[in-house]
Amino acid sequence: MRDVRQNGGADPSPFHSLLICLAAVCHGLITVGARYFDQIGFSWFEISFLIVFVPLPLLPFVVFRSGLRLSRDQLGFFLIFGIIGAGLQLAQYAGIVLALPVAVVVLLLYTQPIWTVILGRLILSEPVTKRKILALSLATLGTVLLLEPWKGAANYNLWGILGGVAAGVLLSLWVIWGRLSALREQHFISAAFGYTASSALFLGLAHPLLKGSGLPYELYRLDISLYWEHATAVALFTLIAGVLPVCLTFAGLRKLEASRAGLLMLLEPISAALGAWLAFSETLTSGIYWGGGLILLANYLQFARRKALGR
Repeated sequence: MRDVRQNGGADPSPFHSLLICLAAVCHGLITVGARYFDQIGFSWFEISFLIVFVPLPLLPFVVFRSGLRLSRDQLGFFLIFGIIGAGLQLAQYAGIVLALPVAVVVLLLYTQPIWTVILGRLILSEPVTKRKILALSLATLGTVLLLEPWKGAANYNLWGILGGVAAGVLLSLWVIWGRLSALREQHFISAAFGYTASSALFLGLAHPLLKGSGLPYELYRLDISLYWEHATAVALFTLIAGVLPVCLTFAGLRKLEASRAGLLMLLEPISAALGAWLAFSETLTSGIYWGGGLILLANYLQFARRKALGR
């Protein structure tokens, strides 16, 4: 892979930061949608495999616009991206399947900014600045207060914990690879199509392995008729929690460091909490207000001028 690392000194773009924020709000609906599909009887794999529908609305753009077509020299890049995506799809739901409290699963998933700052430094040579450390500290505290993981079960499944941590790392790599696609000057629609199509491919290849792993059938079941039976819900989920946030994220990463984008994506737990309140009448606790406030403050620091707080 050619060296596409950026000069970390560029100022963040408010417009592209806004795109990441909008993407995070849409991504928050993934948790709400996953809970809905779980309640109507979808298996762990059937929920994960919903990503197979995301590249379909993007296909006409890739086919009929020559500038958006993927070339052969991009194959290796997107194969790696697909492995990251397939692992993320499975890992982010593993904790729930293994009876880990939802708050703990989401908290582990949103260790992502920590990994993104570290990996952004190692892979992209992005600077670790005072402002990033301050924003990361506020966002981490805010996420803990928002999710209140101590209210869950006393004894957590070790494999569920490991799955949650793995999901956080994979989500970080997803952001890093999205930034790399922008640095390679790939159009965000092409990147979104390549990522989702490759992820669906590797999930399909993983299904026989899950089938032979000894897991209960209800976890790895793949009944295609369920998608058709609930076509309206699947279509809405695909567009609002799939196509839109992926495209917005990759568009935002054209001018935004991966580490900054990772911090902005912490708006997602707030969106998920509000979505659960609207869809399932879940209580908005004081932790959501305090934690959400700190996360919003951390996001404000990403928009504020450098000279207000230094780099």
